[in-house]
Parts: sequence; C-alpha cells; structure tokens
Amino acid sequence: MRLNPLWDLFFATALLAKCTWYTVERPSEHGVSKVRQFSFYTGLLLAAVILVGPLPHLAVRNFTAHMIQHVALMMLIAPLIVLGSPIKVAATSRFPILRKIFLGIGRNLLVRQLFRPQVGFAIFIAVLIATHFSPLANKGMVNPNVHIFELILFLVGGFIYYYPVLEGNPHPFHVPYFVRVLSLFAMMLPETMTGFFLYSGNSLLHDVPSNISRTMAMSEQHAGGAIMWAMGMLIDTTWIALAAYDWFQSEKRLSETLDG
Repeated sequence: MRLNPLWDLFFATALLAKCTWYTVERPSEHGVSKVRQFSFYTGLLLAAVILVGPLPHLAVRNFTAHMIQHVALMMLIAPLIVLGSPIKVAATSRFPILRKIFLGIGRNLLVRQLFRPQVGFAIFIAVLIATHFSPLANKGMVNPNVHIFELILFLVGGFIYYYPVLEGNPHPFHVPYFVRVLSLFAMMLPETMTGFFLYSGNSLLHDVPSNISRTMAMSEQHAGGAIMWAMGMLIDTTWIALAAYDWFQSEKRLSETLDG
C-alpha cells in the first residue's frame, strides 16, 4: 500500500499558497502581532512536515506514525493556525475580491453556526470517534486516499473547534472566557480516553495492511495510544493556560476601565 506522490504536491502547493498569501497581506498592518505571525508560520511549517515527505508515506502503513499525524494536526497545528489570525487578515484583506468572498461566507447562517463552541466541540468529538472507532478508521489504515481524507478531517475539525475558544479572529458569537476554559478542560477527557483505549487494548481496534503481523500491529497501536494519551494532555494544558491568561487579561482591562 503506497501513497500517491501527487498528494505531496497537493499539500505542498496548498501550504505554500497559504504562506505566500499571508505574507503578501502584511499581517502587521491588520493588527496581528509578531507572536501571532510566528504561531501561524510555525503551524504551516509543522503541517509541511506532517503532510509532505516521508512521514505521510510511512503513516499509511504504520499506526504510530498515523497517530503522530493526528495529534499534530488536530491538537497542535490547527490551534497554531487559528492563533495566527488568518480570518482576521482575510476579512480585512488588501484584495477586495478576497475580502468580499470571506465577508460573504461569514454572513452565511450555516457557516456561522459551525463556530458556536458547542458545535465545534461536537464536531471535534465526532471526528475523534469516526477516525478511531468506526469503519472509517478501518478504511483509513488500508486505503491511502481514505487516510488522506482523515488528515483533512483532523485539520478542519481542529480549526472549527479551536476557533471560538482562542483569541485572534472575529467571533460570530460572544463566547464567555469561562466557557472557553471549561471546553478545553472537557476536551481532555475524550482525547485521553481515546489514547488510553488504544494503549491498553488487548485486541486490534482497526484493520491493518495484510503485510503487517498482528504482533507488530498491536505494538504500533499501543505506541500510538501512548502518544495521544501523553502528548494530548501536555498540549491541551498549554491551550488551557493560554485561554486562562486571555481571561485574566480581559478581567484586568475591564477593571482598569471601571477604575478609570
């Protein structure tokens, strides 16, 4: 089972185009700080490592590599890109056509509903379950194209979830800071439990390529579960701390306004 090299070209082109657009927009002129710009570029760089080159070709036949892709795309790369304020830049783009398109999309009622925190939470969990405990998970380990579909789900699902709980972009709905912190805390449970089930299970929870032995497949499943269990908690703690910091800063600004 091999991954078509055209997927490397597809992702490389998409990431390069996004990087070029963001740079040409001069995000500093849109009020995006250097720290947020660094976050965006870091997210794209990590995405290139995860989606282009040796790792994705290994991941179509190695579950541990697949879990590294999952954790990186859904829990690390997606929020890093959100923190880079790409929607804020697009909504105030120097290109009138692009600005008009994004503002039009932003007014769409269905699209707006996707960025309610509870909807994003449900989408994130649905992706988590579908890609690990459903027929889709089985297909993803024996069909390279389905595997690529899962990678796209990871990135899109992560972006939708983190968008309303992290700062940096225009929010279609007011999301109280305590809701953001609570959501991030709550998300640790399904993530760590998924990792725990994969790590502690004594039977394979997914199909594997015919040339992989059961012993090797179990070893990869346990290693992949351990990665998600440990790294998921570590990464989630970072986003919780950041959301709590934003909450503290908001309260501080409010207090200064009242005192003034």
